[in-house]
Amino acid sequence: LAVDRSTASSLAVQRDADGKPIKKMIGKDRRNLYLKNEGRVSSSADGAAAFTAGAKHGGVWEDLPQSDRAKRERAFADKSTKLRSPLFFINPTRLSIRNLAKHVNEADLKRLVTQALQTGLEQKLVMPNDAVAHWRAGGELAHSEVMRRATDASLVTPPYDEKNTKESIPSVFIDRDTSGGKKTADAPSKGFGFVEFTHHTHALACLRQLNNNPAYSAEFAAGGKHASELAKQQQRRGKKHKKAKIDESGAEFVGEDGKICVPRLIVEFAVENKVKARQQAEKIAQKQANKIKQKIENKEKMQQPEKKEAKKSRGALQREKKRARKEAEEDSAVNKDESDSKPKTDSGDSKREKVKAPKLAKPHKKRKVDADEVRLEYMIQSYKASFSQGVDKAVSVQESNEPKKKSRESVAKRRWFE
Repeated sequence: LAVDRSTASSLAVQRDADGKPIKKMIGKDRRNLYLKNEGRVSSSADGAAAFTAGAKHGGVWEDLPQSDRAKRERAFADKSTKLRSPLFFINPTRLSIRNLAKHVNEADLKRLVTQALQTGLEQKLVMPNDAVAHWRAGGELAHSEVMRRATDASLVTPPYDEKNTKESIPSVFIDRDTSGGKKTADAPSKGFGFVEFTHHTHALACLRQLNNNPAYSAEFAAGGKHASELAKQQQRRGKKHKKAKIDESGAEFVGEDGKICVPRLIVEFAVENKVKARQQAEKIAQKQANKIKQKIENKEKMQQPEKKEAKKSRGALQREKKRARKEAEEDSAVNKDESDSKPKTDSGDSKREKVKAPKLAKPHKKRKVDADEVRLEYMIQSYKASFSQGVDKAVSVQESNEPKKKSRESVAKRRWFE
């Protein structure tokens, strides 16, 4: 891999008196402060420095509308204030994208950064010295290892797989206003978002392609569509009508020289808190571990055949019921013995009588009725009734036929007194 002179001088190997390379860590910058000015727009007063990767396709500071200048100045001041504290650092793989239009959602933002990443890699906006600066800032690699990696094109700019976008761009987020009680998906956008990359060189290529680029203004930048239409109208009118009157809605896009200044996207590396970033990384790692664990468990369940429980026979079910009834009776007997063994204690002057619950009578089982037995019993009873009636009748007839005996005393008295 061919490199320029400045990159070659930075990759020069330092050797000791015996000619052996000196392995030492150099350029340690754990907070990545060297990326602080990445994404800034240069002024025309800077001369040759104004033609950076961003200025090639976006112009200089004077080409921006006043609203964009104010937003960029506030963003840089906020970044400088945070970086005064050692708790804050610049994330080399996370981009902050501002000045987004309200209609842009997560799917649109992912499509935007994917397109910008492919274009940035094709135009070779990232050089080997950018990768070297990143490796040196980490402070974990020796000088010889940095030199070896710089000569490997696959390590400087890892290949981008269009079919597996998730691998290169793990997450895309748009901040939304949920103060009105709306759900996150339905809440309006605040006009800025964040994009997470796997590799630093991919994030850098996307930043240099998107930042201050009017090619993406009409579709993605706030007010970009209206300003682009005004710029086209002005271009069609020609130079004579450059300073023609423009309605109030487009007055904010008019520059000092009367030209229409189109708003652009503001893309920078995100500044984060170390503690919060560590907590967020732990949550993401835990989620990934849980997903892998769930996949393994589901795979094992699919491979193992389902064991069907054997259906119990009628006898087994009856035995279980008897066993459960016996255990319940034993438990009740034990509880009764324990209650009898406890000494009776009177609480207070008035004794409380225990109310015994009435025992419920067991329902008698209905006897099966045999029709033949019923008929036989009825016949016997009828014979008995008829027989008893005949005997009573004979006795009454006999009593009526017998002569009445007169007592002697009555006859004697009748005689004597007559």
